[in-house]
Amino acid sequence: MLQQLGRFMYRSRWTVVAVWIAVFGLASIFAPRVSGVLRGGGYTIGNSESIVAYNTLHDAYGYRALTFSVAITVPPSQAHAGMAAARRFRRLTLERFGRTLSVSEPVWTPDHAVILERIYSAPQDDFGASFAAPLQTLLPQGPVRGYLTGPSAIFHDMETVSDGDLRRVEIVTLPIALIVLLLIFGSVVASLTPVLMAPVAVTIALAVIYFLGHRIDMSIFVLNTTSMLGLGVAIDYSLFMVNRFRSELSLGRDLETAVGNTVTTSGRAILVSAVVVSVGFFGLTLSGVSMLRSLGIGGSIVTIFSLLTALTLLPALLGIMGERINLLPVVPSRFQRSHVWRDIALRVMRRPVRIIAVVSIVIVIVAWPAFHLRVGIPGPEILPSSVNSRAGNDILGQHLGVVNRSPVLVVVQRHAGTPISTYQSTIFAVLDRICTSPEVAGIAAIPVPDSPSALHSCDSALAASQNASSAQRAQFQLQAAKHRVGLVSVFLKSGPSSAAAEHYVTSLRNAPSIPGYSILIGGQTAGQMDFDHYLYSRFPLVIGFVTLIIYLVLLIAFRSVLLPLKAILMNVFSVLAAYGAVVFAFQDGHLARLLDFTSVGNVDSIVPVFLFCVLFGISTDYEVFLLTRVQEEYRITGNNEESVAAGLAVTGRIITSAAAVMMVVFGAFAFARLVVIKQVGLGLAIAVLVDATLIRVLLVPATMRLLGRWNWWLPIRGFPRLEGRGEPSLRGKSPAAE
Repeated sequence: MLQQLGRFMYRSRWTVVAVWIAVFGLASIFAPRVSGVLRGGGYTIGNSESIVAYNTLHDAYGYRALTFSVAITVPPSQAHAGMAAARRFRRLTLERFGRTLSVSEPVWTPDHAVILERIYSAPQDDFGASFAAPLQTLLPQGPVRGYLTGPSAIFHDMETVSDGDLRRVEIVTLPIALIVLLLIFGSVVASLTPVLMAPVAVTIALAVIYFLGHRIDMSIFVLNTTSMLGLGVAIDYSLFMVNRFRSELSLGRDLETAVGNTVTTSGRAILVSAVVVSVGFFGLTLSGVSMLRSLGIGGSIVTIFSLLTALTLLPALLGIMGERINLLPVVPSRFQRSHVWRDIALRVMRRPVRIIAVVSIVIVIVAWPAFHLRVGIPGPEILPSSVNSRAGNDILGQHLGVVNRSPVLVVVQRHAGTPISTYQSTIFAVLDRICTSPEVAGIAAIPVPDSPSALHSCDSALAASQNASSAQRAQFQLQAAKHRVGLVSVFLKSGPSSAAAEHYVTSLRNAPSIPGYSILIGGQTAGQMDFDHYLYSRFPLVIGFVTLIIYLVLLIAFRSVLLPLKAILMNVFSVLAAYGAVVFAFQDGHLARLLDFTSVGNVDSIVPVFLFCVLFGISTDYEVFLLTRVQEEYRITGNNEESVAAGLAVTGRIITSAAAVMMVVFGAFAFARLVVIKQVGLGLAIAVLVDATLIRVLLVPATMRLLGRWNWWLPIRGFPRLEGRGEPSLRGKSPAAE
């Protein structure tokens, strides 16, 4: 079937190229608009306690979400001008948006250096981020300068930064990838061909995501992750195809046969690889989290188009170019051949146990930081400090202290039929619980105070509740009868993402219930914990699905019981190495200066799940290319050691080269400006490095040497029938990976 597909692509090559050019041109219209349909957020779970707490407040008080905070810095000599600018901003905002937004009166911070305004709105589908751009135009600029910050401004800037990162990384990555490919292929034309396939696949994938984004929620992170993976996978697939085609030409094949054989051999391996990679992405959709679901959809789409370009557009182009694929040589062919991979394989297989022990120790060392992994939801620190919303948040944090942090919201709801007279004693009991921890910096009766003076100490709050006058008690009961809901905002000394804050929320949630009342804990910390609990309660399902399906795919592809198990174990090593590198660099902060980010003591909650699914697909990718060749050699010779050596001799160089391209692409994203993209980029780059060196070159030959003929055992069938005996074919007349 694949042979027929390849020959058809050759015979219809001009038509195929014309169709792809038309599709690419159409996609180029819509792909640049994709960020307009992507959304921030995605870190909430609809029926979680933190969301119920928010909805309870909203129903009781018409509670509106804090959408933006405005920080206006004022030189000491221009206090009057600063307040005038703040009032002008408020007036212009209300004139422009009317009742859609409500803007608080401007107030000075306690040190009289910054003016603060709060902007609230009803919950928006885009978290209010669409207001950010017009509000920016109303802010004062100059000596009196305004900064727009808050959740919606941060989401808006994430979109802007993500767009800029993508353009910058593409400008840097593609030329570096071209240089790597020049060293691999030795000719300019052969090197340019895989590089040209990547923008085609990515552009069409982003156009498809643009249309999907009108119907389903797609995360803003889809833009960078889809492009990152698309660039790597598309170049990878095209690299193997071009390498195989040149090999066919060197054997004297006519063009139609060369194209047909290329699609039959490398095309089969690429097809299996794309299925495996897509399985990994599909696993993300089982997480139950909208953000990861959209990342899974985006990854699957770009993988499919990378496969389609490799199996259709690329064969058509190869048919048109023919021998011209070798034009403009820059590296002599003698430097492109080496027997080093065969020698390495033979040396490894002489001491398999020692090699396995040493490599395992190295991987454990790299992975060791992963054993104290902490996850959390990103705050303003996800952005660089130079970005406007991050800078504004830092200014408010400096001048407001803990008041600028997200509080723990303790919502007290009285059940119907519970006497009003019990409400005050219940509030006192709740306050007593709140104040037992030294973590509490202060409490307030509103979610978002404008000044530290709005905070009350625990002692004063308890005393006021216990020693209230009869008039105050009557007013208190009247308010309780009207709303049946009370609120205490608890501001902690530690940040919302800290382990101390999580421990505090856990202690409140584990406290004994109060008859007749519901105590709900909300706020950023509680929301983060609800999200993490839900995500990681489903992670075993994701792990089980991905490993089982990949095992079955490899079982069918290689007719072996043990090889898929070995592949899964090798994948686990790659994933653990990636986790260890990410924790070391970001959670522990050892690479904060090099990668230019602020460490907050945790890793983004979605990163471990995302890395697992993606790496299980990509790592299996290289396993497929290597084992396809080893399997063919074994069927010819029946010699396990020689087939492994021959397989690595033919595929080692090209797999390592493909991994180098992947590392260039992924490593470039480690220098993006969004911290979550940095984490994903570094994790993928380290995993590919470990996979292509320690695992494929050392661990796989060593384990296959120990397994011997049992590598190819299948129940009922037993061992495979050999096609014939002879010397291994080091020239690679039909390997998929050559």
